[in-house]
Amino acid sequence: MEKELTKRARDFRRLQILDRSEGSSSGNGKNGRNGGALVETPVITDEDLKSLLAQTHTTTAANAARRKWETALRMGARVAFDLAAVAGATALAYWMRYSHPWVTSLFPPENIPPLGVLLASLMVMSPVLLISLKSVGMYDVRNFVKILDRVPRILGAVNAYVVCLLVASFLLDISVLDRGFLAFFWSSLILLIFTERLFLQIMARLTGLGDVVQRNTLIIGAGKVGKEVARKLVRHRCFGLKPVGFLDDDPLYTDFQEEELRHLRVLGKLDSLPSVIRDFHVEKVIIAFSNCDSQQLLDLASHCNRLGVECSIIPRLFEVITNEMLVSEIGGIPLIQLREKKLSGYKRILKAAEDYVLATLLLLVSWPLLLVTAVAIKLDSPGPVFFKHRRVGKDGKPFNCLKFRSMVNGAHAMQEELVKKHRGEHGWLCWKAKEDPRVTRVGRWIRKFSIDELPQLFNVLAGQMSLVGPRPHIQEEVEQYKEWHRQRLNVKPGITGLWQVSGRSNLPFDEMIKLDLYYIEKWSLWLDIKIILRTVLAVFTSNGAY
Repeated sequence: MEKELTKRARDFRRLQILDRSEGSSSGNGKNGRNGGALVETPVITDEDLKSLLAQTHTTTAANAARRKWETALRMGARVAFDLAAVAGATALAYWMRYSHPWVTSLFPPENIPPLGVLLASLMVMSPVLLISLKSVGMYDVRNFVKILDRVPRILGAVNAYVVCLLVASFLLDISVLDRGFLAFFWSSLILLIFTERLFLQIMARLTGLGDVVQRNTLIIGAGKVGKEVARKLVRHRCFGLKPVGFLDDDPLYTDFQEEELRHLRVLGKLDSLPSVIRDFHVEKVIIAFSNCDSQQLLDLASHCNRLGVECSIIPRLFEVITNEMLVSEIGGIPLIQLREKKLSGYKRILKAAEDYVLATLLLLVSWPLLLVTAVAIKLDSPGPVFFKHRRVGKDGKPFNCLKFRSMVNGAHAMQEELVKKHRGEHGWLCWKAKEDPRVTRVGRWIRKFSIDELPQLFNVLAGQMSLVGPRPHIQEEVEQYKEWHRQRLNVKPGITGLWQVSGRSNLPFDEMIKLDLYYIEKWSLWLDIKIILRTVLAVFTSNGAY
């Protein structure tokens, strides 16, 4: 194996020498680089590769055994806690139905079955619950499921379990399960499974195991996209993918200055894929915009499949191509039709109903806070209580966006000078400053907790905004849109949105646009509820707000 790796290092170094000689005789290199750009770039040497090999030999066996042990431990713990949840829900439902004085006085039971009989009956049927939970991914130890996303999965699995209980009770003519007990059991089981999964997640983090089992991941393509993929995988261990290095015939990067990526190397060329997979025990391969042609891509995928390694390809236009596309063909040639992202049909009606109902309820609940804030603003600084800001709404139509005034009078006229002084990466696009001199004392407080946004509930009732949606931009920001950015104007802007709960003011502009388009495509009532709940958490932690 050492001979193979040493040969791979020498082959790769010859590739660099060839690139240098070509670069010295031509003006530009590949991938937009200057011809001599690689002359000063360090590449992997025989010693580096032998060192990596030595580290791999000493840790691979231990890591493989550890992953097997960790997988078995996670699965065993989930099964044990789920069975304990069935027992706990049985005892809790039994007490609520047959012993709680308020329930028994209102709904006296006709007969009280023994607790042991109920528990035995429910435990016999518990494999149905375990299978249901597995079918919805609750036993998947490699893919992380967010806390709120577990609710519909657990609800579906418990519903299937209870339906099977009813069918079995009917077929076997068993009368020990009355409707009152089943109602308490159903709700208790959902609550206990959700709670115990949250407990297991917290315990896994405290013990250093993390949310999921980590898999060694090889990235093909050491360019900008490959580097970004590696950065995201390192920063977000919840994906369960641990990058071990790159393969590329013509890498844009062979050394990484970022602290989080310094341990990564370009391990060789594409033809060394099988040996790298074996040597570094790779379990997943991600092809990220490499320079290989379609035939090479098919060969790479075939190698991965033959070796039992999962292979994923990041497509071109990955920023805008998601589920909003239709695939057809002309004489065997596939065509991808990209559809515009928008809400239509029942989704538009459902979202409008959600906006009007929730906005009315929120106004009824928050009117004392609105009154106190208005008085505080009036006493703190001269000027009106409300600030009307001209924003661009659905279909590019302008409207007056209401906010509590948090700045001094004439603040908008000062913005152009501030943008010139502190322009930032995108100029007018989503310009904000942490130490904005225009913010008043009360304004700083209400902006910190997003109280200044509450008057926008009136915009929602007027049909100009939604509770959840893309951030409303000003005209100067819209004028700097790229063409594909304008799809975010196909829906009403929102008081809160996906980007606000994904970093709030800390996200780059392009990331905001991608999140807005993702939101439009994936819209559902449950997604809006999750965003609203995450917004409440973000507001109280003041994360990214200024």
